[in-house]
Amino acid sequence: MSLHSLRKVRAQAVESLMMELAQIAQAMAGSEARYQAIEIEIQTDAESYARHTMQGLTIEALLEWQGRMDAERAALQQVRHEIDQAAASWQRTKARLVEASQECKLLDRVAEKRQEAVRAAGQRQEQLATDEAASRRPSAGSTRET
Repeated sequence: MSLHSLRKVRAQAVESLMMELAQIAQAMAGSEARYQAIEIEIQTDAESYARHTMQGLTIEALLEWQGRMDAERAALQQVRHEIDQAAASWQRTKARLVEASQECKLLDRVAEKRQEAVRAAGQRQEQLATDEAASRRPSAGSTRET
């Protein structure tokens, strides 16, 4: 595979990883919003439960409240797990992005070195051609002496 192709593949990998990070960030933001909404719902229900218990609850109503609050806590734990997974995925993807970016920089430096070598070789060829042309010219002093 040519250096140009390698550079192109690495650049595409960097772009893909950046898009993946954006998707992870979007998913994490959505999960965090759901987490906050569930927390608010839990707080509201806790306040409502406290009011209802002051008024007195039947066993059925108590069990209903407990079931509802258990479900909310389970949902909160599930969303927390999703956030933790997204954060771990973010870290892994970020590490891959850093690695791919470093590879891009390395390939760019290799390409620059190659271009410098090509330019230097061209300048040497040009200098050799100039030197050869100068050595073929008869010098002004040698034509007069003959």
